[in-house]
Amino acid sequence: MKHLILFAWICFYSLHAQAQKDLTHNSRVFGHAKSYRLYLPDDYAKNDQRYPVVYFFHGWGGRHFKDDNAKLDYTALQQLVNKYRVIMVMWDGNIDESEPRPYNIGNHEDVKFRVQMKDYFPELISHIDSAYRTLTGREHRSIIGFSMGGIMAYYLGGRYPDKVSSIVSMTGSPEFFFGYPNNHTLYPVRYTFGNLQGVRVRMHTSPTDILYGLNEEVRKGAAWEGLPLDYQSLDGGHMVDLPGETRVFESALRFVTEGVKNTLPAPLRWSHYDLYPAFDVWGYKVESNLHEPGYLYFKHVDKSGWGFRTLRWLPLGVPIAGVEAKMITAAVYQPGQRYRVVQYDLRTSTLHRQQLLADSSGRLAITQRGSTETGIYREGDPSAWIGLNHNLQFLKNGQNEMLLLLFNRGGEINQIEELDIRIRTNDEAVVVADSVVKINAQPHERLLQLPPVRIVSRKQPTSNGEPFEVKLILQITAGNQVSEDEIIIPSWFDVPEWTDIRIDGDAQRGMQLYKDSSRLRLYSEDLWVASEEERLVDEILPARWPDGFTLSSVVKIKEGCPKGHIITFLASYETKTFNPIERKVRWGLVRIKI
Repeated sequence: MKHLILFAWICFYSLHAQAQKDLTHNSRVFGHAKSYRLYLPDDYAKNDQRYPVVYFFHGWGGRHFKDDNAKLDYTALQQLVNKYRVIMVMWDGNIDESEPRPYNIGNHEDVKFRVQMKDYFPELISHIDSAYRTLTGREHRSIIGFSMGGIMAYYLGGRYPDKVSSIVSMTGSPEFFFGYPNNHTLYPVRYTFGNLQGVRVRMHTSPTDILYGLNEEVRKGAAWEGLPLDYQSLDGGHMVDLPGETRVFESALRFVTEGVKNTLPAPLRWSHYDLYPAFDVWGYKVESNLHEPGYLYFKHVDKSGWGFRTLRWLPLGVPIAGVEAKMITAAVYQPGQRYRVVQYDLRTSTLHRQQLLADSSGRLAITQRGSTETGIYREGDPSAWIGLNHNLQFLKNGQNEMLLLLFNRGGEINQIEELDIRIRTNDEAVVVADSVVKINAQPHERLLQLPPVRIVSRKQPTSNGEPFEVKLILQITAGNQVSEDEIIIPSWFDVPEWTDIRIDGDAQRGMQLYKDSSRLRLYSEDLWVASEEERLVDEILPARWPDGFTLSSVVKIKEGCPKGHIITFLASYETKTFNPIERKVRWGLVRIKI
């Protein structure tokens, strides 16, 4: 009997040893062999079936074969692979053997390498798909990430929404710097859920997790964006599972495998923030000369065109000067046919027209500079109205009047066209009094000014870093065409005035304002403030881990500002507690005399 039991144990171990392997592949991105752990179903070698693939991203100090902080029982994962009929890949986020911090992300000093995980992920996908029997469509590919791997799940899911169908972030980090040692940008997850259109998203948190407060900001950011986030609050603190268990991990695995059956469709219209000078998504390819920290923002991209902005920070950062971007479209146009292109330059308020020929695959290549709206159409195409700009710098408490300008980026109007514009918000503290506007567009009209829209705000100051801006959603109906757009307007709160303010620096060369020992983030609608020259300073205040950054403003006053002129700022400052890490935001009014 003992020999029989021993033989059975050896057979069981051999079968699982064959199904679970630590392997390497030659990585062009890293320039050397790269390791990963592979889990195959036990009967993989006995059939010709193809399988979905789940990628697991470990946290700080973890590797492809372990993550001590996750407390996850790696040896028990084979049973889940068999149960859910998947291939699972545990990737290795280690950049250098001497560096325990993975992914080349974090605070400034943590961004040390030229290697970028955004380049490695598609390379690893290509290797796994070529070496194993995988189902290769986006609907069959998903990500689960823990801690630092959690923010990577958010980031890479948003970078490649056309390559993955579902992601799960398990007590993920809320914001880090991404990029190169000499050029990296803060990526705040709470403002980037727009990148995850078409992706099913789940967040795991725990009330006893050190990052719980910061992840509540992230959760509110998803709600602000309108993303249907699947949320689970679990016991256990900063971990995946209790030691020796896989219960929580199984719930994440169940979520992503159910996504195979319930994959969200590719969005008909999408938007994307990117902090690198080149990217491709949903069949579109962008190349630019972006050479400093900040974002390229392509808004509401579809066959009728798109908007282009540059932003030094999210969501409403100042523009980056001198950026030129070339968009090569997806193959959505008729090959060899000529298309009319109209571009509206928001800096100069001018229209530019040209005609372009779609290439043999049905693509167009269009260049834009600065803040531009681009429209693409052929004769006979319907109109395609979007919100262009408005007059409100801030949404103040009480009644506001918004003057909204629309832009037709579609076909020419040959006769009077009636538009029905419905404006709403999910913010319970804001009411759009004139929520329905009906107006006629005249023949050949490209720009259309709406009558004043009354918006009543009762916003209260936020106590943490959740979005304080108001998002208005426009639904524009013209004939049989219905489209949605959104407008983001920062709130101006009714708060007490701070008088004990210290000023450091020079008004013309740049100054920072202090409340006690805290630097202030500043907002103003005063025309003498050189708003497009504002810079932000970031710092990590004492906390157990460097998760969550406080931001403050360096502002300049324009030359010629009258002596004695008083400038009013809405101001805030942020502090963090040690354990748990929570961001506390205080608000006040500041007045300075020039």
